[in-house]
Amino acid sequence: MSYMIKLLSNLRVKELKDICKTYDISGYSGLKKAELISLIARTLTENNIKDILAQKGLIDGEIESIEEIKPIVKTGREAETRKYINYLLHSLSVKELKQVCRDFQLSGYSGLKKADLIDFILDSLAEEEYYRFLHERELEIIGNEIETAIGKIQGKERETISDIRIVNPDLNEIEITFKGFNWETVSFLSITEDNISNPDRDCDCRTGANMGFCSHFWVGFIFSLKEGYFSLSDWKLTRLPENFESKINSIQIKASPQTQQEEEKELILIDKSTDSAKIMEHLDSRITVYEGDIAEIEEKVSEFQDIMTTYYILQLKNVKFGPQLKKKSDYDESKLNELDRLFVRVSDNAYDKLQPSVGDKITLNGTVNKDNFLKMFILKRATKIKKL
Repeated sequence: MSYMIKLLSNLRVKELKDICKTYDISGYSGLKKAELISLIARTLTENNIKDILAQKGLIDGEIESIEEIKPIVKTGREAETRKYINYLLHSLSVKELKQVCRDFQLSGYSGLKKADLIDFILDSLAEEEYYRFLHERELEIIGNEIETAIGKIQGKERETISDIRIVNPDLNEIEITFKGFNWETVSFLSITEDNISNPDRDCDCRTGANMGFCSHFWVGFIFSLKEGYFSLSDWKLTRLPENFESKINSIQIKASPQTQQEEEKELILIDKSTDSAKIMEHLDSRITVYEGDIAEIEEKVSEFQDIMTTYYILQLKNVKFGPQLKKKSDYDESKLNELDRLFVRVSDNAYDKLQPSVGDKITLNGTVNKDNFLKMFILKRATKIKKL
């Protein structure tokens, strides 16, 4: 009800007095705006006010009552509602937080910074408005962070998952390192039977540092779920998008090819539904391209500390590749993978020696990297480049 009462403040004094006349409310003639709104709120039913707001174009269609909203948003969550909304608000930008203020008819927020804006919203909203906020924004905020997390797993974001470590198997503690163009983010998560109502978590990013549900958290969440640390049916802290399970169905935990034979294997997350999954399995590992046709050649120049470097990006098609072998006798054609497209970075010297042309078929060794500046998977440190 308090949310709808705030919407009445958008009406002029004359309109409010007309409402009083229409509904036979007495004693309004000498009242000011705030007093008129209070009188209307005390006198009319919730349905009356809904009808007025709809007629004035202040609401679009039916507003669900707080009794209808509460069961939807509570989900059996143990965390206090204010605390939970605080977690969610840290995912929003300053611009988005100010829009929340406008949506709930709050004033006096224009000069506030992010932390102060969050406190201001939490202090200003009534309990009913907490539930309305969750009803309207929770799944949008959670869904956006989950989409970004899946993008990181698929290698489509500016950050790449560079390392996943199970630091304490007894407490399901994991630590995931993400690398960007010139930064690194480390995220920690532990989901157990004892803490699933509000898991232990920490992250270097601003959202996660304030216990928010950042995209790094959701990568850890997906890993922990796939590792069997908990069941989705036991998760009550947040609502999840309806299609969450289908979205992550193709994501798998695999051991890095570099550590397949080692006792402590390095773990990676792979989304089998993506074109890049085959090459992602070999991230930071050496591979051999047994054959690939040059489809495109692009000359590039980079500058670092006033030093200019020329290099070339070869785009290969019809690629056959596999892990770089220590012995030729280990070669097994059945273990080769095929790619429609692969990018290779070649130094100026190697390019001059090779003298490649579009249409040439070549072979080479290289290390699979995610170039966060170019936003692509690419073979670097290419060696033994030869035409076939």
